[in-house]
Amino acid sequence: MTFSLALANGDLVQQGSSLAIVSGIDKLEQDMSLWLTERLGVDRFHPRYGSVLPNFIGGVIDLTTQSRVQGEVDRVLGNYQAIQNLALQNNPQIFSFEELLNALTAVDVGITYDTVSVAVSVTTGSGATATTSTSTSV
Repeated sequence: MTFSLALANGDLVQQGSSLAIVSGIDKLEQDMSLWLTERLGVDRFHPRYGSVLPNFIGGVIDLTTQSRVQGEVDRVLGNYQAIQNLALQNNPQIFSFEELLNALTAVDVGITYDTVSVAVSVTTGSGATATTSTSTSV
């Protein structure tokens, strides 16, 4: 099972005298949120990490905007899943089924002129449902 440091509102979570960690489905939900809110291209070592969701703010909202946002969510989570699959092939014993993204099941998009909101549901390798919602604004 892999793990990450726990985050709350962008800050590390302290647990007593140490830092809290997340694993399993909580890690998957945190990872999805981070991948969707980080701007694409900010990590020079992982150029496909992040999204262009902030680019939709302030632009013209037309009939294609919602499908373009959904397409971006598909692209970002597809990249995340590809990285998981590669790591799974190289070192399968480190993963639990509940932290593996199996399939994207729903994407709900809300757009105003200064905010893009996305709620995502996925199924995990164990068949459980993981969800995350994120909002990006000016």
